[in-house]
Amino acid sequence: MNRTNLFERLQDYNSKFVDFNGWEMPISFASTLKEHNAVRNDSGFFDVSHMGRLYIEYKDIEKLNILICGDILKTKPSSALYTMILDHNSGILDDVIIWKFDKHMILICNASNTDKISSWFTTNDLKYKNLSNTTSLIAIQGPKVIKKLEDHINMPNHFECNILNTPYFKSEIVVARTGYTGEDGVELMVNHGDDIKLIDLLDELNIVPCGLGARDTLRLEASLPLYGQELNESVTPIETGFKWVVNFNHEFIGKELLLEQISTGSHRYLKKFSIDERIVARHGDTGIAGNIEGYVTSGNYSP
Repeated sequence: MNRTNLFERLQDYNSKFVDFNGWEMPISFASTLKEHNAVRNDSGFFDVSHMGRLYIEYKDIEKLNILICGDILKTKPSSALYTMILDHNSGILDDVIIWKFDKHMILICNASNTDKISSWFTTNDLKYKNLSNTTSLIAIQGPKVIKKLEDHINMPNHFECNILNTPYFKSEIVVARTGYTGEDGVELMVNHGDDIKLIDLLDELNIVPCGLGARDTLRLEASLPLYGQELNESVTPIETGFKWVVNFNHEFIGKELLLEQISTGSHRYLKKFSIDERIVARHGDTGIAGNIEGYVTSGNYSP
């Protein structure tokens, strides 16, 4: 089973680990409820180093733009773009974040899809360098995160990203004002070695470790999708309610069917719902509303 570079360091906490798509990852530390509330009310951090990090040179930006339904060409440097990579049938190969800089881009993809996206890029003659084995990725989230970190690290504006050199770290770091919890915060990509120093700093600032359990309840409350649950190769951005990530003013793989779905309205729809009783609708369960039948993509208790 795969482990992140911070696996041993995270053993210092009261951590509980599980198999997550072939990665041994913490499901919780104190408890999912405590970690959820810490992020909603104060601050918490997640080791998300299992996610893929692909370095793409700026000279290949037009090739990348054809492979995503957003428009990275129109994205300003030092900005982040949330978008999706589609196949020729408009199915979602992955949802990704791209950090755009003056001379290169860094694409963050889901851990289970890193090999698939790497192969897709190779098939479409897009060169990349995989940084996943030499760096760590830490998401630091919560309403008090910026205040706690700003004396140590320069904070970018919302959905912006910077490359920084600071006395605290040996190598340059990447800081992006992005996240996956519905709260303000940042994601930091740091080289191995500096990742341990970063965790030590977070301890000093009383930013608590959080596991996959809280990450799931937080993203569900914020109506954020998870690949393999809401998103997969059998659905499109239109069906999942993510038309807003699509820029139709450029050419990209999978564009034609999306235009057809918008024109006809003949497609499936993803809707959120709540249950008044203390039961949980789980992935794959059948849901019926009137004469309409569907299936559950994700469900959990809401803290």
